Amino acid sequence: MEKKITDSKWFYILLSVLMAFALWVYIGKEANPINTGTISNVKVVFSGMEVLEERGLMISQGASQTISLNIQARRDVFTRLNQGEITVTIDVSGITEPGEQTVPITTRLISYPRSITSTDAIELRYTSPSAVTFTVSRWASKEVEVRGVFEGSVAQGYQRGEFAITPGTVTISGQEEVVSQVEYAQVTVSQQEMTETYSQQCSYTLMDAAGNPIAHTGVLATDPQKVLVELPVVVLKKVPLTVNLIDGGGATADNARVSFSPTEFIMGAGDEADLEGLKEINLGDIALSDIYTTETFVKKIELAPELSNVSGITEVEVTVEVEGLSTRTMRVDNIEIINTPAGYVPEAITKACSVLIRGSEEAVSQVQDSQLRIVADLSNTDPSTGSRTVPVKVYLDGSSDVGVVGTYTIVVSLS
Repeated sequence: MEKKITDSKWFYILLSVLMAFALWVYIGKEANPINTGTISNVKVVFSGMEVLEERGLMISQGASQTISLNIQARRDVFTRLNQGEITVTIDVSGITEPGEQTVPITTRLISYPRSITSTDAIELRYTSPSAVTFTVSRWASKEVEVRGVFEGSVAQGYQRGEFAITPGTVTISGQEEVVSQVEYAQVTVSQQEMTETYSQQCSYTLMDAAGNPIAHTGVLATDPQKVLVELPVVVLKKVPLTVNLIDGGGATADNARVSFSPTEFIMGAGDEADLEGLKEINLGDIALSDIYTTETFVKKIELAPELSNVSGITEVEVTVEVEGLSTRTMRVDNIEIINTPAGYVPEAITKACSVLIRGSEEAVSQVQDSQLRIVADLSNTDPSTGSRTVPVKVYLDGSSDVGVVGTYTIVVSLS
Protein backbone atom coordinates (compact mmCIF):
# COMPACT_ATOMS: atom_id res chain seq x y z
CA MET A 1 0.00 0.00 0.00
CA GLU A 2 1.44 3.32 -1.07
CA LYS A 3 2.46 5.82 1.63
CA LYS A 4 0.72 9.19 1.42
CA ILE A 5 3.00 12.27 0.77
CA THR A 6 1.41 13.98 3.70
CA ASP A 7 2.77 11.30 5.91
CA SER A 8 6.34 12.24 4.87
CA LYS A 9 8.50 14.25 7.26
CA TRP A 10 10.13 16.10 4.36
CA PHE A 11 6.79 17.38 3.20
CA TYR A 12 6.34 19.28 6.42
CA ILE A 13 9.89 20.58 6.35
CA LEU A 14 9.42 21.97 2.83
CA LEU A 15 6.05 23.40 3.74
CA SER A 16 7.60 25.15 6.75
CA VAL A 17 10.35 26.70 4.56
CA LEU A 18 7.81 27.95 2.02
CA MET A 19 5.65 29.46 4.70
CA ALA A 20 8.67 31.12 6.33
CA PHE A 21 9.77 32.60 3.00
CA ALA A 22 6.31 33.93 2.28
CA LEU A 23 6.17 35.43 5.77
CA TRP A 24 9.63 37.03 5.26
CA VAL A 25 8.58 38.56 1.92
CA TYR A 26 5.40 39.88 3.44
CA ILE A 27 7.08 41.34 6.51
CA GLY A 28 9.92 42.79 4.36
CA LYS A 29 7.50 44.63 2.16
CA GLU A 30 5.60 45.96 5.11
CA ALA A 31 8.81 47.05 6.94
CA ASN A 32 10.50 48.49 3.82
CA PRO A 33 7.74 50.12 1.86
CA ILE A 34 8.12 52.24 -1.29
CA ASN A 35 8.28 55.94 -0.41
CA THR A 36 8.29 59.20 -2.38
CA GLY A 37 10.46 62.12 -1.26
CA THR A 38 12.55 65.13 -2.26
CA ILE A 39 16.31 65.33 -1.89
CA SER A 40 17.43 68.98 -1.75
CA ASN A 41 20.78 70.76 -2.29
CA VAL A 42 22.09 68.33 -4.87
CA LYS A 43 25.32 69.91 -6.17
CA VAL A 44 25.81 70.56 -9.87
CA VAL A 45 29.39 69.88 -11.00
CA PHE A 46 30.95 70.62 -14.37
CA SER A 47 33.36 68.29 -16.15
CA GLY A 48 35.58 69.17 -19.12
CA MET A 49 36.61 72.54 -17.62
CA GLU A 50 40.20 72.10 -18.83
CA VAL A 51 39.01 71.87 -22.43
CA LEU A 52 36.83 74.95 -21.92
CA GLU A 53 39.75 76.95 -20.53
CA GLU A 54 42.01 75.91 -23.41
CA ARG A 55 39.50 77.57 -25.74
CA GLY A 56 39.70 80.81 -23.73
CA LEU A 57 36.26 80.29 -22.23
CA MET A 58 34.91 80.17 -18.69
CA ILE A 59 31.64 79.76 -16.82
CA SER A 60 30.84 83.29 -15.74
CA GLN A 61 27.39 82.67 -14.24
CA GLY A 62 25.83 79.55 -12.74
CA ALA A 63 29.08 77.81 -11.82
CA SER A 64 27.78 77.17 -8.29
CA GLN A 65 24.21 75.94 -8.07
CA THR A 66 22.11 73.14 -6.61
CA ILE A 67 18.88 71.35 -7.58
CA SER A 68 16.22 69.20 -5.91
CA LEU A 69 15.33 65.61 -6.92
CA ASN A 70 11.90 64.09 -6.35
CA ILE A 71 12.27 60.30 -6.41
CA GLN A 72 10.43 57.12 -5.50
CA ALA A 73 12.29 54.26 -3.80
CA ARG A 74 12.14 51.93 -0.84
CA ARG A 75 12.80 53.23 2.64
CA ASP A 76 16.25 51.65 3.01
CA VAL A 77 17.33 53.22 -0.31
CA PHE A 78 16.38 56.66 1.03
CA THR A 79 18.47 55.93 4.11
CA ARG A 80 21.55 55.18 1.99
CA LEU A 81 20.92 58.17 -0.26
CA ASN A 82 21.00 60.47 2.74
CA GLN A 83 24.32 59.00 3.87
CA GLY A 84 26.25 59.84 0.67
CA GLU A 85 26.72 62.59 -1.85
CA ILE A 86 24.51 62.92 -4.91
CA THR A 87 25.71 65.05 -7.81
CA VAL A 88 24.53 66.16 -11.22
CA THR A 89 27.42 66.29 -13.70
CA ILE A 90 27.35 68.55 -16.77
CA ASP A 91 29.99 68.00 -19.47
CA VAL A 92 31.10 71.36 -20.96
CA SER A 93 33.92 70.05 -23.16
CA GLY A 94 31.74 70.34 -26.24
CA ILE A 95 31.07 74.08 -25.87
CA THR A 96 33.07 76.18 -28.36
CA GLU A 97 31.41 79.61 -28.22
CA PRO A 98 30.32 81.96 -25.44
CA GLY A 99 26.63 82.31 -24.57
CA GLU A 100 23.88 81.03 -22.31
CA GLN A 101 23.62 77.25 -22.05
CA THR A 102 20.65 75.14 -20.92
CA VAL A 103 21.03 71.41 -20.22
CA PRO A 104 17.93 69.33 -19.27
CA ILE A 105 18.43 67.14 -16.22
CA THR A 106 18.10 63.44 -17.05
CA THR A 107 18.74 60.28 -15.11
CA ARG A 108 22.07 59.66 -16.84
CA LEU A 109 23.46 62.93 -15.43
CA ILE A 110 22.79 61.92 -11.83
CA SER A 111 25.44 60.11 -9.78
CA TYR A 112 24.28 58.31 -6.62
CA PRO A 113 26.42 57.19 -3.64
CA ARG A 114 28.44 53.97 -4.02
CA SER A 115 26.13 52.21 -1.57
CA ILE A 116 23.35 52.34 -4.18
CA THR A 117 23.50 49.32 -6.51
CA SER A 118 21.85 48.55 -9.82
CA THR A 119 19.28 46.38 -8.05
CA ASP A 120 18.03 49.33 -6.02
CA ALA A 121 15.02 50.63 -7.87
CA ILE A 122 15.00 54.46 -7.98
CA GLU A 123 12.40 56.26 -10.02
CA LEU A 124 13.16 59.91 -10.84
CA ARG A 125 9.78 61.62 -10.87
CA TYR A 126 10.91 65.20 -11.53
CA THR A 127 13.65 67.75 -10.73
CA SER A 128 13.51 71.37 -9.65
CA PRO A 129 14.58 73.12 -11.77
CA SER A 130 14.13 70.83 -14.72
CA ALA A 131 17.30 72.06 -16.44
CA VAL A 132 20.69 73.56 -15.51
CA THR A 133 21.24 77.03 -16.99
CA PHE A 134 24.66 78.71 -17.00
CA THR A 135 26.55 81.34 -18.99
CA VAL A 136 29.84 80.80 -20.82
CA SER A 137 31.99 83.90 -21.46
CA ARG A 138 35.37 84.80 -22.89
CA TRP A 139 38.22 84.61 -20.37
CA ALA A 140 40.80 87.41 -19.95
CA SER A 141 43.66 88.35 -17.62
CA LYS A 142 45.72 91.49 -16.98
CA GLU A 143 47.87 93.27 -14.39
CA VAL A 144 46.72 96.52 -12.80
CA GLU A 145 48.44 99.04 -10.52
CA VAL A 146 47.61 99.19 -6.82
CA ARG A 147 47.02 102.74 -5.55
CA GLY A 148 46.68 104.00 -2.00
CA VAL A 149 44.07 106.49 -0.78
CA PHE A 150 44.28 108.15 2.65
CA GLU A 151 40.95 109.14 4.22
CA GLY A 152 42.10 109.50 7.84
CA SER A 153 44.11 112.07 9.78
CA VAL A 154 47.50 112.49 11.47
CA ALA A 155 48.06 114.05 14.88
CA GLN A 156 49.39 117.59 15.22
CA GLY A 157 53.15 117.75 14.87
CA TYR A 158 53.27 114.68 12.62
CA GLN A 159 53.54 114.26 8.87
CA ARG A 160 52.50 111.32 6.72
CA GLY A 161 54.68 110.16 3.85
CA GLU A 162 53.92 108.38 0.59
CA PHE A 163 52.34 104.95 0.25
CA ALA A 164 54.62 101.95 -0.22
CA ILE A 165 52.59 98.99 -1.54
CA THR A 166 54.03 95.51 -2.08
CA PRO A 167 53.46 94.15 -4.65
CA GLY A 168 52.70 97.25 -6.68
CA THR A 169 50.52 95.37 -9.17
CA VAL A 170 47.97 92.55 -8.96
CA THR A 171 46.71 90.12 -11.59
CA ILE A 172 42.98 89.92 -12.29
CA SER A 173 41.36 87.28 -14.46
CA GLY A 174 37.85 86.24 -15.37
CA GLN A 175 35.02 87.32 -17.60
CA GLU A 176 36.43 89.46 -20.40
CA GLU A 177 33.66 92.06 -20.21
CA VAL A 178 34.35 92.70 -16.51
CA VAL A 179 38.15 92.50 -16.71
CA SER A 180 38.19 95.19 -19.40
CA GLN A 181 36.44 97.61 -17.02
CA VAL A 182 39.14 97.43 -14.35
CA GLU A 183 41.60 100.35 -14.43
CA TYR A 184 43.39 99.92 -11.07
CA ALA A 185 43.10 98.46 -7.59
CA GLN A 186 42.60 100.78 -4.62
CA VAL A 187 43.62 100.38 -0.98
CA THR A 188 42.02 102.81 1.49
CA VAL A 189 43.59 103.74 4.84
CA SER A 190 41.21 105.54 7.20
CA GLN A 191 43.14 105.63 10.49
CA GLN A 192 42.52 108.73 12.64
CA GLU A 193 45.04 110.87 14.58
CA MET A 194 47.97 108.73 13.44
CA THR A 195 51.26 109.04 15.34
CA GLU A 196 53.16 106.06 13.94
CA THR A 197 53.78 104.31 10.64
CA TYR A 198 50.92 102.16 9.34
CA SER A 199 51.86 98.68 8.08
CA GLN A 200 49.17 96.07 7.33
CA GLN A 201 48.16 93.34 4.88
CA CYS A 202 45.12 94.86 3.20
CA SER A 203 42.39 93.88 0.77
CA TYR A 204 41.72 96.14 -2.19
CA THR A 205 38.84 97.32 -4.35
CA LEU A 206 38.88 97.11 -8.14
CA MET A 207 38.08 100.48 -9.73
CA ASP A 208 37.13 101.70 -13.21
CA ALA A 209 38.66 104.63 -15.10
CA ALA A 210 36.19 107.06 -13.52
CA GLY A 211 37.20 106.03 -10.00
CA ASN A 212 34.10 103.99 -9.28
CA PRO A 213 34.13 100.48 -7.74
CA ILE A 214 33.58 97.69 -10.27
CA ALA A 215 30.30 95.82 -9.85
CA HIS A 216 30.17 92.02 -10.12
CA THR A 217 33.79 91.58 -9.05
CA GLY A 218 32.78 88.20 -7.63
CA VAL A 219 33.22 86.74 -11.11
CA LEU A 220 36.90 87.76 -11.12
CA ALA A 221 39.90 85.98 -9.63
CA THR A 222 42.68 88.12 -8.13
CA ASP A 223 46.27 87.28 -7.28
CA PRO A 224 47.35 88.06 -4.62
CA GLN A 225 44.18 88.75 -2.68
CA LYS A 226 45.96 91.07 -0.21
CA VAL A 227 48.91 93.47 -0.44
CA LEU A 228 51.30 94.90 2.15
CA VAL A 229 50.48 98.58 2.69
CA GLU A 230 52.94 100.89 4.47
CA LEU A 231 52.17 104.55 5.15
CA PRO A 232 55.02 106.34 6.97
CA VAL A 233 54.10 108.77 9.74
CA VAL A 234 56.99 110.89 11.02
CA VAL A 235 57.60 113.72 13.50
CA LEU A 236 57.88 117.31 12.23
CA LYS A 237 60.50 119.65 13.68
CA LYS A 238 61.43 123.26 12.93
CA VAL A 239 65.23 123.34 12.61
CA PRO A 240 67.27 126.60 12.30
CA LEU A 241 70.06 127.07 9.72
CA THR A 242 73.55 128.16 10.82
CA VAL A 243 77.06 128.70 9.41
CA ASN A 244 80.55 128.60 10.95
CA LEU A 245 82.23 132.03 10.81
CA ILE A 246 86.02 131.72 10.69
CA ASP A 247 87.77 134.68 12.28
CA GLY A 248 90.14 136.51 9.95
CA GLY A 249 90.90 139.78 8.25
CA GLY A 250 90.68 141.52 11.63
CA ALA A 251 87.05 140.41 12.07
CA THR A 252 85.39 137.98 14.43
CA ALA A 253 81.86 136.61 14.62
CA ASP A 254 81.01 139.60 16.85
CA ASN A 255 81.67 141.91 13.89
CA ALA A 256 79.48 139.93 11.44
CA ARG A 257 75.75 140.04 10.77
CA VAL A 258 74.36 136.93 9.02
CA SER A 259 71.03 136.60 7.19
CA PHE A 260 69.42 133.73 5.28
CA SER A 261 67.11 133.92 2.26
CA PRO A 262 64.40 132.76 1.62
CA THR A 263 64.28 131.20 5.09
CA GLU A 264 66.41 130.79 8.18
CA PHE A 265 64.92 127.42 9.11
CA ILE A 266 63.39 124.32 7.51
CA MET A 267 60.86 121.72 8.61
CA GLY A 268 62.57 118.37 9.07
CA ALA A 269 60.74 115.06 9.28
CA GLY A 270 61.82 111.69 10.60
CA ASP A 271 61.60 109.28 13.48
CA GLU A 272 61.39 110.92 16.87
CA ALA A 273 64.71 109.39 17.97
CA ASP A 274 66.51 110.67 14.85
CA LEU A 275 65.15 114.19 15.26
CA GLU A 276 65.75 114.46 18.98
CA GLY A 277 69.44 115.33 18.64
CA LEU A 278 68.98 117.65 15.64
CA LYS A 279 69.29 121.17 17.10
CA GLU A 280 70.46 122.98 13.94
CA ILE A 281 71.60 122.42 10.36
CA ASN A 282 75.10 123.78 9.76
CA LEU A 283 75.73 124.86 6.16
CA GLY A 284 79.54 124.99 6.43
CA ASP A 285 82.36 127.48 6.94
CA ILE A 286 82.60 131.10 5.84
CA ALA A 287 85.99 132.82 6.22
CA LEU A 288 85.60 136.44 7.31
CA SER A 289 88.98 137.20 5.74
CA ASP A 290 87.33 136.75 2.32
CA ILE A 291 84.62 139.34 3.00
CA TYR A 292 85.37 143.01 2.39
CA THR A 293 82.10 144.51 3.61
CA THR A 294 79.18 142.36 2.42
CA GLU A 295 79.21 139.00 0.61
CA THR A 296 76.48 136.54 -0.38
CA PHE A 297 77.08 132.79 -0.57
CA VAL A 298 74.81 130.04 -1.94
CA LYS A 299 74.70 127.07 0.43
CA LYS A 300 73.04 123.68 -0.13
CA ILE A 301 70.87 122.21 2.63
CA GLU A 302 71.80 118.59 3.26
CA LEU A 303 70.22 116.23 5.80
CA ALA A 304 71.08 112.76 7.04
CA PRO A 305 69.59 109.98 4.86
CA GLU A 306 67.10 108.95 7.54
CA LEU A 307 65.61 112.47 7.62
CA SER A 308 63.65 114.38 5.00
CA ASN A 309 63.28 118.07 4.22
CA VAL A 310 59.52 118.61 3.96
CA SER A 311 59.95 122.36 3.35
CA GLY A 312 61.20 121.60 -0.14
CA ILE A 313 63.92 124.29 0.05
CA THR A 314 67.23 122.71 -0.93
CA GLU A 315 69.50 125.78 -0.92
CA VAL A 316 69.61 129.26 0.61
CA GLU A 317 71.53 132.49 0.11
CA VAL A 318 73.67 133.41 3.13
CA THR A 319 74.59 137.10 3.33
CA VAL A 320 77.41 138.11 5.70
CA GLU A 321 78.01 141.76 6.48
CA VAL A 322 81.05 142.91 8.48
CA GLU A 323 80.30 145.95 10.69
CA GLY A 324 82.05 148.27 13.16
CA LEU A 325 85.60 147.99 11.74
CA SER A 326 87.88 150.34 9.84
CA THR A 327 89.81 149.48 6.70
CA ARG A 328 92.99 150.81 5.14
CA THR A 329 94.72 150.09 1.82
CA MET A 330 98.51 149.76 2.01
CA ARG A 331 101.17 149.31 -0.68
CA VAL A 332 103.35 146.26 -0.08
CA ASP A 333 106.62 145.76 -1.99
CA ASN A 334 108.25 143.26 0.38
CA ILE A 335 107.88 140.15 -1.84
CA GLU A 336 109.51 136.80 -1.10
CA ILE A 337 109.52 133.72 -3.33
CA ILE A 338 109.98 130.27 -1.74
CA ASN A 339 110.15 126.63 -2.89
CA THR A 340 111.45 127.43 -6.37
CA PRO A 341 111.74 124.30 -8.60
CA ALA A 342 115.32 123.00 -8.77
CA GLY A 343 117.34 124.44 -11.63
CA TYR A 344 115.14 127.51 -12.11
CA VAL A 345 115.71 131.16 -11.20
CA PRO A 346 112.56 133.10 -10.11
CA GLU A 347 111.82 136.75 -10.71
CA ALA A 348 108.82 138.67 -9.37
CA ILE A 349 107.37 140.55 -12.30
CA THR A 350 104.90 142.18 -9.89
CA LYS A 351 106.90 144.63 -7.80
CA ALA A 352 104.18 145.76 -5.38
CA CYS A 353 100.56 145.05 -4.38
CA SER A 354 97.83 147.10 -2.80
CA VAL A 355 96.61 145.21 0.27
CA LEU A 356 93.52 145.92 2.35
CA ILE A 357 93.78 145.59 6.12
CA ARG A 358 90.98 145.76 8.66
CA GLY A 359 90.53 146.21 12.39
CA SER A 360 89.65 148.80 14.95
CA GLU A 361 90.28 152.34 13.83
CA GLU A 362 93.10 152.83 16.34
CA ALA A 363 94.83 149.54 15.55
CA VAL A 364 94.61 150.06 11.76
CA SER A 365 96.14 153.54 12.00
CA GLN A 366 99.21 152.18 13.78
CA VAL A 367 100.20 149.58 11.15
CA GLN A 368 103.47 150.36 9.29
CA ASP A 369 104.39 149.31 5.73
CA SER A 370 107.30 147.28 7.08
CA GLN A 371 104.93 144.99 8.98
CA LEU A 372 103.47 143.63 5.74
CA ARG A 373 105.14 141.04 3.54
CA ILE A 374 104.08 138.93 0.60
CA VAL A 375 105.19 135.29 0.23
CA ALA A 376 104.77 133.37 -3.06
CA ASP A 377 105.07 129.59 -2.65
CA LEU A 378 106.07 127.86 -5.93
CA SER A 379 105.92 124.29 -4.61
CA ASN A 380 102.81 123.58 -6.71
CA THR A 381 103.77 125.55 -9.81
CA ASP A 382 104.56 124.03 -13.19
CA PRO A 383 108.39 123.75 -13.55
CA SER A 384 108.76 125.47 -16.88
CA THR A 385 110.23 128.72 -18.11
CA GLY A 386 108.16 131.81 -18.61
CA SER A 387 105.83 133.87 -16.46
CA ARG A 388 102.72 132.73 -14.59
CA THR A 389 100.26 134.06 -12.05
CA VAL A 390 100.58 132.47 -8.62
CA PRO A 391 98.58 132.97 -5.39
CA VAL A 392 100.39 134.60 -2.51
CA LYS A 393 99.90 134.90 1.21
CA VAL A 394 100.09 138.31 2.86
CA TYR A 395 101.50 138.36 6.39
CA LEU A 396 100.93 141.17 8.88
CA ASP A 397 103.56 140.93 11.59
CA GLY A 398 103.37 142.55 15.00
CA SER A 399 99.60 143.08 15.25
CA SER A 400 96.93 140.64 16.40
CA ASP A 401 94.07 143.16 16.24
CA VAL A 402 94.40 143.84 12.52
CA GLY A 403 94.04 141.35 9.65
CA VAL A 404 94.47 141.19 5.89
CA VAL A 405 91.26 141.07 3.86
CA GLY A 406 90.93 139.24 0.56
CA THR A 407 93.13 137.02 -1.61
CA TYR A 408 96.02 138.19 -3.76
CA THR A 409 98.22 137.03 -6.65
CA ILE A 410 101.42 138.17 -8.33
CA VAL A 411 103.12 137.37 -11.62
CA VAL A 412 106.37 135.36 -11.35
CA SER A 413 108.77 134.41 -14.13
CA LEU A 414 111.02 131.34 -14.13
CA SER A 415 114.20 131.07 -16.17
